[in-house]
Amino acid sequence: MASITSSGIWLQRRLEEIACYVSALAVATMMSITVLEVITRSLFKISVPGSYEYVSLMFVYLIYLGLGFSQRRDAHITVGILYDHIPRKARKIVQAAYLSVAFVFFAVLTWTSAESALSAYVMGDTVLGIIEVKTWWARAGIPIGLALFALRFLLQLINLFAKDELLEEAAENEFALHPTAEEENVQ
Repeated sequence: MASITSSGIWLQRRLEEIACYVSALAVATMMSITVLEVITRSLFKISVPGSYEYVSLMFVYLIYLGLGFSQRRDAHITVGILYDHIPRKARKIVQAAYLSVAFVFFAVLTWTSAESALSAYVMGDTVLGIIEVKTWWARAGIPIGLALFALRFLLQLINLFAKDELLEEAAENEFALHPTAEEENVQ
């Protein structure tokens, strides 16, 4: 059972990291399309067909695919005016409530967005423009990112009780165990 759990945790981490790379690739692609659009408009006074549509649809990957990884690193914006001054036991109660509600909320969003993506695929949904641009591939990124996000909340809730590990402690341990490439260069 322990090896299945550790394999699941390993898989979750890898999927979050892959999702971040896909998100970064989407940013690079968006930038390339935009630069190409600017160059063709400047030099040839023409627009690249579908450039606006593709760039706008790729924002989905930029936004949703990094959510789980950011939650793992405790990198989302927080306001700790009150939280930072309450005792550890109260923090644990607050986090248990927060993680439970967040897991349920994002699990439901995962389901509904997956239904929407499937519906867009079945209907052959497109964006109106000069060329036909299918939307299902962009919509598919939403439930993938939200599923990783919801699973991250569930894993953090389990760790809160099993390991008595608060989010900020888990992120600090994660950061110490797996330094970024920049930190490895400093050391």
